[in-house]
Amino acid sequence: PKAISLANTVTAAPPGLLSIHYNPPGLCKLPDGNTFSDGITVPIIQKTSKFELDAEFEGFLGGDPEEDPVAREEGTNRAGRQNIPLLDQTIDFLISPTLGLSTRKKGSKWTFAVGQYAPFAVGLVHGDDDDPARWGGKSVYQQHLIYAAPAVGYQLHRTFSVGLSVGFGQTAMGAEVDMRSPNDIVALTQVLGEASEDLEIPVVSELTLPPPWFGGGVSPYDQVADLELTLRDDFSPCYNVGFLYEPFWWVSLGAVYQSGGDAELTGDYKFEYTETWQQMVDWMGSSPLLVNVSGMFDLPMNSVPSQSGTATTTMTFPQRVQAGIKLKPFRWLSLLGDLHWADWSVVEEDRIEFDQDIQLLEVVKMLGYTGGDDTLVIERDFEDTLHWSVGLEIQPLDWLFLRCGYERRESSVQTRLFDLLYALPDLDNYGAGIGIKLKNGTVVDLAFGYIVSKGYKVSSNGSTNLNSTEFTDPVYNPYAGLDYEQDTITYMGSFKVQMPTEVMSHMIHHTMDSLKKIGGWLNPF
Repeated sequence: PKAISLANTVTAAPPGLLSIHYNPPGLCKLPDGNTFSDGITVPIIQKTSKFELDAEFEGFLGGDPEEDPVAREEGTNRAGRQNIPLLDQTIDFLISPTLGLSTRKKGSKWTFAVGQYAPFAVGLVHGDDDDPARWGGKSVYQQHLIYAAPAVGYQLHRTFSVGLSVGFGQTAMGAEVDMRSPNDIVALTQVLGEASEDLEIPVVSELTLPPPWFGGGVSPYDQVADLELTLRDDFSPCYNVGFLYEPFWWVSLGAVYQSGGDAELTGDYKFEYTETWQQMVDWMGSSPLLVNVSGMFDLPMNSVPSQSGTATTTMTFPQRVQAGIKLKPFRWLSLLGDLHWADWSVVEEDRIEFDQDIQLLEVVKMLGYTGGDDTLVIERDFEDTLHWSVGLEIQPLDWLFLRCGYERRESSVQTRLFDLLYALPDLDNYGAGIGIKLKNGTVVDLAFGYIVSKGYKVSSNGSTNLNSTEFTDPVYNPYAGLDYEQDTITYMGSFKVQMPTEVMSHMIHHTMDSLKKIGGWLNPF
């Protein structure tokens, strides 16, 4: 909650036990003895996608672009999505619990802690049949959960502390996509299929090109397949290391390095093909001539309703560096500023490898796709990001803290490669919250976050992963010929309580005594 309310501007003022993530030497600011922390954060994401016809687009092979059912439509996700570890089940809701425990002997320079938290978790469901965003991602989630992060903080000097945490957790991703391929070559199969419907030459047609050609063809706006993916890596280690320097009571400096790395995800996939697609594949093996041609180009000739099996991918995390300063012009006022850098350029592509040749990929290679028959490759080419954030904390009373913050979060995604799966544009992050410190050492934090981007646009032909009309960009352009606009709003509510473990033990003991008394009163009945 403290980090949310200050818009992540906490490197020089780490937030209690969650310093494990934000800057581990902040653990040295915790009180002596044992400290327990428990909290929860609930994000609600609303992404609205709007599609308009490109006024200059003339359609595929002269066809009417008005036939596209997505044109002039918009849709908003109806829910979030998250995978529950261990149970391996998904829920249409986002929730992030946190737990932490620290200990320090009185007068010691060492503070030891362990925590559980989620560095990131995002997921959306566009489940309605009339939601145009389902072609770009009917549902999707990506998350990285830390099961346990042992950490240590050491006070080298009364003004200088260092810290380290090592996290062990799970990385998971899942997606479901209704797939279509609007381009000139696909439209050509429909045109030829319709034109050759009655083109029957006895014997010759059966030996060469049986009508209708391409089994009747596929419309550029027809669904051809549905893809489902669920992948995970149950051991994804990471670490954070940092320092905190407080030369005077009115100034603090801090910096943290958060490691990058690769997670090797494995899981299940399933392609389900439509009837029109299967008819086209069967046509490719329906005559001696077509068998020879299809064999020459290694094209599928016998359709299947679905393909399923095991898929693998590597998810790359960028390394991050964050540095901050806290100034206290007055004892009741703290001014904070942070710089955030992330090495996103390490993410060059998404590469998902399947355990068999996929008929969809075997066909689209004829349109110029070079990823391979058993590999789905989507170019990302992310860019490094450097952005800033500021925060304000006011302490009008000894026990009360008022906080607010702003972060200008720049996107690592280039517009020319933007898509609807998980790409986000530049965001404005606003936070506000309060902290209450009780006499028994208990600290309660509440926060509200508002993250927004409105009016982000990708003009027709602006992205090779979204709306290119070039037939040589077949993977993946479900919105060719359309202008795209996106509004993204996220609301976050967060709560955390931190207390000495003896206070927690006393509360539990008192609660049990109360339950026993209630049980005694109810016993006569």
